[in-house]
Amino acid sequence: MKIFVSDLKDGDFITEQVFSIEEIQQHKTRTQAPYYRLVLQDKTGEIAAKIWQDDFANCQLRNIEAGEVVEISADVSTYKGQLQITIKNLKKTDDYDITDLLQSSDRDLGKMFTEIQEIINNVQNKHLKKLLKGIFEDDSFVKRYKRSPAAEKVHHDFIGGLMEHTLEMNDISKALLKYYQDANKDLVASGVILHDIGKVYELEVKKTALIRTKRGKLIGHVVQGAEFVKSRLPKDFPEELWTKLEHIIISHQGELALGSPILPSTIEAAIVHYVDRASSQVRLFHKAIKLGEGQTPGFSEYQKWIGTQVYLE
Repeated sequence: MKIFVSDLKDGDFITEQVFSIEEIQQHKTRTQAPYYRLVLQDKTGEIAAKIWQDDFANCQLRNIEAGEVVEISADVSTYKGQLQITIKNLKKTDDYDITDLLQSSDRDLGKMFTEIQEIINNVQNKHLKKLLKGIFEDDSFVKRYKRSPAAEKVHHDFIGGLMEHTLEMNDISKALLKYYQDANKDLVASGVILHDIGKVYELEVKKTALIRTKRGKLIGHVVQGAEFVKSRLPKDFPEELWTKLEHIIISHQGELALGSPILPSTIEAAIVHYVDRASSQVRLFHKAIKLGEGQTPGFSEYQKWIGTQVYLE
């Protein structure tokens, strides 16, 4: 029977359990003894793991890399308040159920994509509509887009997460647009759809893990997104309109420390940034609550991305 990350408890010893490798790196102790540091995951979450030198002989470590599926036996313990596992045996395996390992949106991917198309069809500006239709009628792009997560580890970090995040943002933006009718609704809708479009190429699903690509690590989704959209601009696309749309894409993180090269300076960019923030931050609370289901009421572990513990009722 599959034991999930969410099932693990301090003091457990698990045998022949299957996880996917999210990260693996070789390190050295203070005495220069080699060891491996890993992050293992399944659909319920992730956990840090180590392989000490004494157990190398029991582990198939040749050509092991992120994205591989492995069967392990390991001790579960607590270190600095966090669960971790010490692997005693490890081998690659092809005997697994992918639905145990990779989290996907609870929503139907096809239906979410249809909702994205409906938003595009409701755009009135002919230039923005032509741009969006050109992008979202590209079959090779759409195939990748439908599976794309919105993040590697933080919010909406699952198959279909980018579409789910985009639809949440679109719904939230309607409330703000009701009160700020001087904002360009078509520009906001287009910005919502395209703000994170670089995630399609920053991240990829490799076997059973969400992996950051080389360009994702070196360039990032903000720049990749702006470059991608610019490469798809129709020849007659107005320069002023592109400047405003590009500004939304490159400023949507809202803070220089979070990767935006510039802060939002238009009302449309401000709306996109704040609805992005609302969707991502509230989802982190939701994520902590879901992970804490079945636990004794109280507070979750410290959530570094939101800077607090979440109360679990």
